[in-house]
Amino acid sequence: MQYFMWSNQSSCKLQHGFGGIVLLNPSGIAGKKAVCIDSQIAPTPKKCLVYSFGINNEWSFDEQMESYGCEVFSFDPSMGMSHHNHSPGIHFYNWGLGDRDEYDNVFNWTIRSLSSIYNSLYAIHGNEIIDYLKIDIENSEWIALPDIIQTGMLSKVRQLGIEVHLNSEASIEQYRKWAQILRAIEKLGMTRFHSEYNPWFMGNFTEFEFWGSFGHEISWYNRNLFHEGSFSYQNLNMKNT
Repeated sequence: MQYFMWSNQSSCKLQHGFGGIVLLNPSGIAGKKAVCIDSQIAPTPKKCLVYSFGINNEWSFDEQMESYGCEVFSFDPSMGMSHHNHSPGIHFYNWGLGDRDEYDNVFNWTIRSLSSIYNSLYAIHGNEIIDYLKIDIENSEWIALPDIIQTGMLSKVRQLGIEVHLNSEASIEQYRKWAQILRAIEKLGMTRFHSEYNPWFMGNFTEFEFWGSFGHEISWYNRNLFHEGSFSYQNLNMKNT
């Protein structure tokens, strides 16, 4: 649990929260995603690409990233909407994120892997790096992430923000498996710079007598994709030590 809550915020000197809605009891902003604005890793306005999975008719993240200067591709099969342009810079697709291309007959959803979606949209955005990949897909991140690792798609992602969902009745062994998935992406170059718990999603973890949050907003940047010639606080700190 300490690993899920570890923020490592010193790895990014300047981070901004994009999106989110105001909730009460407790008062705060839910659903915002941390974006590192340090020069070596920040999205470049007018040249940045964003993939946003999980909208649920709440467009604040996508709209703010568009205002920042990014082209945004948004995905959610649960909204009953066909492909369309939400705005000039936000393109919506009725696809969900999974580990393969398949049709979910239970929900009538089209599910696709990240690599498949990227290849389908190649004609639109070319071989560009995804400057920010947002994943908020209600537990299905644990299905999609192993495929993203296996297919090498992490090498196409500069920053990653996920709402990680935990389960009140999951075993310690299951939590270890989930932690191993996150550690796997960190071993491949993703540096965590933010983690905060969801205070509106609290409860008792029955398998190991722990009271806490079942949701954590965690963000990483890819230290293999620093902008060329940019100043890096992280590299400076490494040299000083």
